[in-house]
Amino acid sequence: MAGRKPFEDALDHIFWCDSCNVPLVSEKCDACGSIGRQVILSPPGDARFCSPYERTIIKGLFESSYGYDPIGERLVLLNKVPGDDKADEVIVDGYTLGVAYYDLRDAEYKLDLRLHGAKLLIPMATKKMVKVRVPRDIHLSGKAIKGCMVLEASPDIKKEDVILVKVNETFGGFGIAKRDACDIKDPAMYTIKIRKIGGGSVRLNDKRGTIEDAVAANRKTIESMEKGAINVIKAIVSQGKNKGLPVTVSFSGGKDSLAVLNIAKKAVKKLEAFYVDTGMEFPETARFVEDAASTMEVPIVVERAGHAFDENFPLFGPPAKDFRWCCKVCKLGPITRLLSRYKRGVITIDGKRRYESFRRGGISASEKNPFVPGQISVYPIKDWRAIEVWLYIHMKNLPYNELYDKGFERIGCWLCPAALQAEYRRMRELHPDLYEEWEGLLYRWAEGAGLTPDYVRYGLWRWKSHPNKMLNIAREKRIPLKPHKEDGMALNIIRGVSPCTAGGYSIEGVLRLPRWAPIDGLLEMLETIGRPAYSDDLDVILVRSPRGTVKLFAGGQIYASSSNKEQAARLFEDAVRQVLRASLCTKCGICVKSCPGKAIRLDGHIHVDGQKCNHCGRCTEGCVVARYYSRLIEKPKNISPK
Repeated sequence: MAGRKPFEDALDHIFWCDSCNVPLVSEKCDACGSIGRQVILSPPGDARFCSPYERTIIKGLFESSYGYDPIGERLVLLNKVPGDDKADEVIVDGYTLGVAYYDLRDAEYKLDLRLHGAKLLIPMATKKMVKVRVPRDIHLSGKAIKGCMVLEASPDIKKEDVILVKVNETFGGFGIAKRDACDIKDPAMYTIKIRKIGGGSVRLNDKRGTIEDAVAANRKTIESMEKGAINVIKAIVSQGKNKGLPVTVSFSGGKDSLAVLNIAKKAVKKLEAFYVDTGMEFPETARFVEDAASTMEVPIVVERAGHAFDENFPLFGPPAKDFRWCCKVCKLGPITRLLSRYKRGVITIDGKRRYESFRRGGISASEKNPFVPGQISVYPIKDWRAIEVWLYIHMKNLPYNELYDKGFERIGCWLCPAALQAEYRRMRELHPDLYEEWEGLLYRWAEGAGLTPDYVRYGLWRWKSHPNKMLNIAREKRIPLKPHKEDGMALNIIRGVSPCTAGGYSIEGVLRLPRWAPIDGLLEMLETIGRPAYSDDLDVILVRSPRGTVKLFAGGQIYASSSNKEQAARLFEDAVRQVLRASLCTKCGICVKSCPGKAIRLDGHIHVDGQKCNHCGRCTEGCVVARYYSRLIEKPKNISPK
C-alpha cells in the first residue's frame, strides 16, 4: 500500500495463520507452529480488534449496500487509515474487504470496497450488482465502460454508488455507477467506471478464530515484548542519577496506560499512579480509573482541574485541533502542581506509542519533559502496535474502559476537538445531556462571533485554520468561515515584567491572530532565538536560549522568563516576532539572503537549520513582518520592565 510510514523502520504488515484463522504479530504461530501469510497494512499500520459497536456498524453497511453480511461473528481487524474522519480498513480472515469510513458531508458511515471484498460478495450479493460482457484480454481496472456492455443491473443502483461488477463466476470486481439503474444500459454513454477487476475468487476460512485463539497464537511473542518493556523500565530507573527517584505511572484510563500500569508493577517494587481529571472526562472513564487502580492494587492520586475550562472559555472560545488551549489550563497546570511535590525529580511511566500518529514517530525510550521540571518520561511500549496492546490486555485478563466496546478508538475528554466527528456523534448517543449542554454553549458562542449555526453543526469549530477537507465542505454548504465581528490582531499583556517566585523575571501575554502558522512552521522560525521543543499531548512549545526560556501555549499565551528584566522583555518580544514571521510570512526570501550562516532556505515555507543558526538576528532584522511589528500589532504600554 502506498503512503508515508509513521517512522523509518515502521512495520507495514502483520501475518495471518490460516490454520488457526487468527492474526499474528510475528511470522510464526505460537499455537500450531505454522508460518503466517503476510497481510499488508496501510500506514500507520496501527491495527486493532473490531469492537462490538463497530461490528454492528460494518455489518449494517454490508447488508444495506449488498444484501449480504460476510462477517457474521468472525474475528475482524480494523486498521486506521488517513481520511477526512474515522476511516478503517476492514480485515477478515486476512483479507482486506474494504474501508469503512464516516462521511462528514452526509454525517453517516459508508463503505468503500476493495477487490477481495468484491470477489467475496459477488456470489452472495442481492443488491448493487451488474453483470457485464467484456473481453477478458482487455485491461479494465481504472477504465470506463459503456452501457452496451451491461447485461443485467440491480434496480436499486444510484449514481455514484460503489457497485459489484460480475463478468462470470471467476472474474469480477467493483466500480462506480455513473448513472442510475434505469439509464445504466444506455449504449451511448459511459455508465460505469471500473475501479478494480480481476480473476480468481475469495473464500473465507471454515474455522472461526476467537480472541482467545489469537492470544494463544501470539502468547510467546507478547510475553517477550512484555519482558522487553520491563527491562526498559528497570534500566532507566537504575541509571546513575535516576536511582532512588520516585516512580509514577500516568494513568489516563486508556488501553495503553492500562498495559503500562500492569508492566510497571512488574518492573518496580514501589510506584504510584496519577490521573488528571480535566473536568471533561467521560463518566465511564472516571469510574474505570479508580476501579482499575483498586483492582490492580496500585495507589492512585487524582488531580482535578475543577472549573478551569468554564472559567477560560469566555476568553478563548472553543478549543480546536490547532488551538488546544485547554491542554495548558486543564492538563499541564494540574500535572505541574501534582509533580511539584517531588523535589528531587520523578520518573513517569507513560503509554505513548510511535504508531499512534506520524508526529509521534520519533519518540525515544525516555526523555526529560521540558514542560514539567524534574520529570523523566519513560515510554516502554513505544514500539507496540494497538493489536499488541490488546493482545496483552486479553492475555493478562485486564479490565478495560467500557468505552472501547462502545465504539471509541481513543479515550480522551468528551468534548475534545482532536476526537473524530464520528466519535462525537457517538458521544451524543451515550450522553445526550452532556452533548446538549456543549452544543448549546457552541451555538451561543457562534452567534456572538457572527457565525452561522451550520458552522457548529458541521464541526467547523474544531479548527482555527481549516484544512482543505473542511474548506470544501464549507464551500459546498455555503457556510461562512469568517466571523462578522473580525477580531484582527492584538497582543494583550496579562502580567508585565515582574519578579518570579523561583528567581529572575518573567512576562506573560496573549497574542491574537486571524491565523496561526502550523506547529512545524513555528518550530522552524523559533530556531532563530533558541532550541524549540513541542509537546503533542499538551500542544505547548518550549524554547530554551542562553537568555532564558519561552513557552507558547495553544491559546496564544506567550510566557518568557530570564535572569533580568531587560532580557525577559526582549526575549518576549523576539518570540512574538517569530510567531508573526511564521504566521504572516510573505515568502519574499529576504531572510534567506540576509543569513550569514546559510542556515535558512525557502521551500514552500521557511526552513531553519538549527545546527547552523547562531541566533544573530539578521533574518529578523531583514524581515518585513518583524520590522513592522509595532504597526501590525499595537505594542502594549506595560511590556517594558519597570
